Amino acid sequence: MDRNSPIVVFDSGVGGVSVLRALVRELPTERFVYFGDSANAPYGPRTTEEIRALTLDALTRLKKEYDFKAAVIACNTATSAAIGELRAAWPELPIIGIEPALKPAADRHPGGTVVVMATETTLREEKFAALTRRMEGRCRVVGLPCPELVEFVERGETESPALYAYLNAILEPWREADAVVLGCTHFPFALAALRRVLSPDTELLDGSLGTARNARSQLAERSLLRETGEGSVSFLNSSPDPGMIELCRRLLQTEPLPTPAERRIRRTTMHAKERFVNLFRQYIHREGAEELLNYLLSTDFFEAPASARYHSAVAGGLCQHSLNVYDCLRAYLARPRVQQVYGLTGEDYSEESVAVVALLHDLCKIGCYRPGFRNVKDERGQWQKVATYNFEDDFPFGHGEKSVWMVMKYMKLTDQEAFAIRYHMGFSGEEDARTVGQALAKFPLAFALNVADSEATYFLEETP
Repeated sequence: MDRNSPIVVFDSGVGGVSVLRALVRELPTERFVYFGDSANAPYGPRTTEEIRALTLDALTRLKKEYDFKAAVIACNTATSAAIGELRAAWPELPIIGIEPALKPAADRHPGGTVVVMATETTLREEKFAALTRRMEGRCRVVGLPCPELVEFVERGETESPALYAYLNAILEPWREADAVVLGCTHFPFALAALRRVLSPDTELLDGSLGTARNARSQLAERSLLRETGEGSVSFLNSSPDPGMIELCRRLLQTEPLPTPAERRIRRTTMHAKERFVNLFRQYIHREGAEELLNYLLSTDFFEAPASARYHSAVAGGLCQHSLNVYDCLRAYLARPRVQQVYGLTGEDYSEESVAVVALLHDLCKIGCYRPGFRNVKDERGQWQKVATYNFEDDFPFGHGEKSVWMVMKYMKLTDQEAFAIRYHMGFSGEEDARTVGQALAKFPLAFALNVADSEATYFLEETP
């Protein structure tokens, strides 16, 4: 198989452009042929046999005309009905399907309510039933058929009053759901309308990014990646209406759903300031505490990033990082091994001390970040200017020392708290390793805070 052959992307209409959008970003040098079967859309109300026949017929014709090296079935309904038959027809080729992003939703919202918006066929097929069974005990799954939403998108109607009325009616019982999975590739194009109807806390997920990464992986395994050259997209549609091609081109230029990393940052920072203030006032009561909080409220602490380019390098990242460290520290101190083997119990620290060291360990970063730009190479090796932050601090004090000094301008710290904040970076700081080791051994809360800071930095927070 020639690695320069195209990749076919198939959908029942224009919805698969949401997957094509992710594919183009993931595989910028590939040649794509997109075929939408709008003349027979929507597929959802059709029988499984009809959908299978339409899909096999379309792929057979596309194979003869374009000799594609891989096919992406960018349609949940067609994947459910025909993926097995397609792989049997072309066992030598990567045939990549898509499924509702239910597993990621369950991972991100254990015990929560997850609504899967999809077509009738997707929800009735055994593939979805098996996926739902695997989620039993992990979250509550609600299947919500939305056949008319496909037709809205096929008409290019993504923000009309009629669409809002339709979404308001079908989503009224589920406005406060923990997550809504967009189980049809048409649905991401109604993102703006969905966001207005659902609670701001409801997370929207789709399977486009995972499908694109799966495609890259399967092509790489077969040495079929086209690593050089200019990528391209060609649009085909079974409908005689030329407006369908133009609609596909327009949809390709729209913004996708945020990536998992972006979603994590956006969701966790949504109420960060309110939570920080509540925790501060709940646990920190010593003299000067309220004055310190008022000082924080007057600075950029709640808007600043946690780093210039790395963990939580987004507006609000500093506050959210402090909360992440607090959660990690509480979890670490609650471990039986920490209490029973290491001997670090509540007698060694108080709830107030935990809040003090976790919430205030990075005050040294206040007023130090300035918006800027840096040059990076994109997937094609071309330099692009991207937004970033520049760290500018001319105050002649070390990282940990500065935070201790800033806190103690307002309220006293115990030795345990002061050394915990001072050495929270552990051996990643610039201090003499012997000094760091002595501090961590003498003050167990310092070691615990270092563990919590590392966990939050490297596992909970990502570079955007």
